[in-house]
Amino acid sequence: MTTPAAPKPDFSTPDFLTPGSTAPGAPDAPPLEEALAGLRDIHLPPDVPFWPPAPGWYALAGLVLLVGVVLAIREWRWRQTLAYKALKEFEATLARAGARDGAPDAQFVAAAASGVLRRLVHAQSGDGAPVVTEAAWRRVLMAGKAGFGVPEAAFLARAPYFPPGEAPDADIAPKAFAAAVRRWIRARA
Repeated sequence: MTTPAAPKPDFSTPDFLTPGSTAPGAPDAPPLEEALAGLRDIHLPPDVPFWPPAPGWYALAGLVLLVGVVLAIREWRWRQTLAYKALKEFEATLARAGARDGAPDAQFVAAAASGVLRRLVHAQSGDGAPVVTEAAWRRVLMAGKAGFGVPEAAFLARAPYFPPGEAPDADIAPKAFAAAVRRWIRARA
């Protein structure tokens, strides 16, 4: 018995893909070209607009504005303090000495600082009594978070009363001493 030969498969283009043909099972479907012509292109969404910004940007702008106002008020209040005015007076005294003699020595810095610091302590004390003794003045200078060390306080208490250039040398650098005076004034604010 011989079996009949199986028909060879046809790998040519199917009928429903040939131009002008319709898909199988859809007798009333339009031809493929017409169906493809009816499709539209892909449309992208519109660009994100610059304005109005998202609510987070409003919050950030408000926070930056608030911080700026707080810093401005803080700076204004600092400029109203006696410490700010004393610091400006000390800086002006040092600038006048620097313009006249070059770099001032430690005794000149101590003399300039002594008057400013005594006036600042006198103005800030509630009783109005000035500090008159050397020991009491040294205690005031060494007190606080930015107090002077023992040699600096002793030098500052005695140096303004010596004749110019004759103060005992305490190995104090004028620039470091002026920076210590500035720190002390700022700590009294």
